[in-house]
Amino acid sequence: MQQEEVIVKAINIISESMRESMRRYKEDTPDSKELFNLSITQLHYLHVISERANVTITELAELFGVQKSTVTVTVNKLLQCGYIEKVISKDDLRVVYVSLTEKGKAVIELEDKGYRQFAASILAMLDEREQSTFTFLLNKVINQMTRG
Repeated sequence: MQQEEVIVKAINIISESMRESMRRYKEDTPDSKELFNLSITQLHYLHVISERANVTITELAELFGVQKSTVTVTVNKLLQCGYIEKVISKDDLRVVYVSLTEKGKAVIELEDKGYRQFAASILAMLDEREQSTFTFLLNKVINQMTRG
């Protein structure tokens, strides 16, 4: 098998394993219903909002490479569900930021726990040396992908 084929197969298997792990996590975690009622797009928005202080709809549109109207639809749904709130800038009343509510923070935390559980299951398959090598290689790939 060519190296590229092995990588594609691994990505598919890991993705499917992660979906299955998150499904089991949902079943085992009583408070996880909120997390699994969100679309992937909505989760992406919540992650970006959680990682950036004072993000605007315009900035979200630029980050996701979509129209402001597209962002507005998702933001309004997240507002309606109570995951985010709008905050008017103290410096410029024309500027409106979006930020996570406590409910939004709880959903991100819940998802993070599911990811950590999945990561632990991967690490459990490897000995210490393999874990170090695997982590090193993942960091190398991540650093290359996030450059520039």
